[in-house]
Amino acid sequence: MNLDFRNKIQIKLYRIGVILIFSVAPFFCIESLAHKLPLRYEPSTRLNDYISLEETQKLYNNIFDLEFNDNKISNDKIKTPLHLVVEDFRDMLFILLTEDKETYHQLEQNEEVRLEELEKFKDKKNNYYKEYKWAKAEIKLHHAIIKLSFDEKWSSAWRVRQAYKLLLENEEEFPNFIKQKKSLALLQIVLASVPQKYQWALDLIGMDADLENGIKNLQKATTQTHFFQKEALLWQSLLQTYLNEHIIENTESSKEIVQSLIKKYPSQKLVLLVSTLVLMKNESHKTALLAWQDYAKTYQNNKLVFEKKEHVSLEYLLAELYFYSEQPKKAKFHFLNFINKNKLNQSRNFIKNSYFKLFLIEWFESSDINIKNKYFDSTLNNGISKTVVDKNARTFVESVRESNQLPNKILYQARVLTDGGNYRKALEIFYQITDSELQEWEKEKQFESILEYKYRRARILQKMLQTNEAVSLFKEVIEYSTLHNQNEIHYFAANSALKLGFIYKKSNKKLAKKYFEMAISFEDHQYEESITQKAKLALKKL
Repeated sequence: MNLDFRNKIQIKLYRIGVILIFSVAPFFCIESLAHKLPLRYEPSTRLNDYISLEETQKLYNNIFDLEFNDNKISNDKIKTPLHLVVEDFRDMLFILLTEDKETYHQLEQNEEVRLEELEKFKDKKNNYYKEYKWAKAEIKLHHAIIKLSFDEKWSSAWRVRQAYKLLLENEEEFPNFIKQKKSLALLQIVLASVPQKYQWALDLIGMDADLENGIKNLQKATTQTHFFQKEALLWQSLLQTYLNEHIIENTESSKEIVQSLIKKYPSQKLVLLVSTLVLMKNESHKTALLAWQDYAKTYQNNKLVFEKKEHVSLEYLLAELYFYSEQPKKAKFHFLNFINKNKLNQSRNFIKNSYFKLFLIEWFESSDINIKNKYFDSTLNNGISKTVVDKNARTFVESVRESNQLPNKILYQARVLTDGGNYRKALEIFYQITDSELQEWEKEKQFESILEYKYRRARILQKMLQTNEAVSLFKEVIEYSTLHNQNEIHYFAANSALKLGFIYKKSNKKLAKKYFEMAISFEDHQYEESITQKAKLALKKL
């Protein structure tokens, strides 16, 4: 296999694993506590006494509280496959949250040691044999996620393949073993979401997608009571949020799932963090903000006060929640705190986006602002462009500098209000754009502005359940975009087709199929991958 071909495979397989990285990781990087974690796993020394389920449950609960300081790791008892998996889960989460390469290199050796330790359970007569292949698969999957986060794509993809094969083998031998349903479902659904043009990469390494069984396994993992049910529900909310909200029929929305989890586990920080991301994606920033206020319990000097010392990234998270909840003063306070606490660490995610949001706050509040604004320049000159929001912030600045003018403020305000869930106010802002102004845009060939105007109005009307009006506007977007050759430049037509597919799904499957296929046909736009994945999954379920 030549190097160029191998690199192409790695790039395609990278897309398989993106959803596998805990979305929470870049949001909440804790300070390195590597010296408080056992850097090398020590195998047990006794032969007959096993660690109890209660001890394993306690460790698992601590992990969900993001407590990594409990170092009472006993080696005078045999660690069950379940305990080995939970310990390895702790290592994975710790590495992802610290984003520290030194910690990664110190802890990565534990993969091999734990896999060797599992070999004592491979005898079919052993009471834990049922968990043997499952535990090996879980550990391989953990380290696939870790390696993907450090851009080791090929090593990650190979571990995903190994984990998938082990899970399928164990499923065939023990079809009612509930613990394996979560990860098996995750892989089956993610693999099924890979766009058709990349399926050859899966075939090449022998991985078959299985959406139908993936959905069935996820339903079992989330509805039956078992050790990993909470984690399965979090994964379901992430899959529905980032792949397809309609992935499972007759179930709760991702927003409803996380709201229930927050209510049940209000003090578990990992639940709160993942739930916050899901709520933000669902344009429910105010709901997420209330959850953090309940978690903090105390409010002094115009800010939340937490019982434990929280990492500086919480400043950014709160700033985003306040920004989209239309509390600009509090948002500005937390954005500036986040920036000031990271002056010596410009490799931190979200610095660019923080400056960008500060610029937006001043732009929205001022009638006289230009691109000489200090926050505008700082967006380009500070931080890194690794996350989507940081890349978007950089793209905005570069585009404005190139054209030497800011985009339409009304459209941008409407976008922010929509993202924050204030649809009525966003629609009211659109009424400020007159017919004569639209005609002027047409004369000046401002096709993007007109497209965005139509598209965002359609999305707002859809969210306000004014479906007939939304359908008409979505069709206008597709027609206008096609007429002016914008389909490969902007995502508005592709996403309009996707939305029409879901609208028609219940009433007219033939039309739904037409629009899902149309969404896939629009290529090379900004969100091609995401829209194609969602349309593909939807077609499989028609």
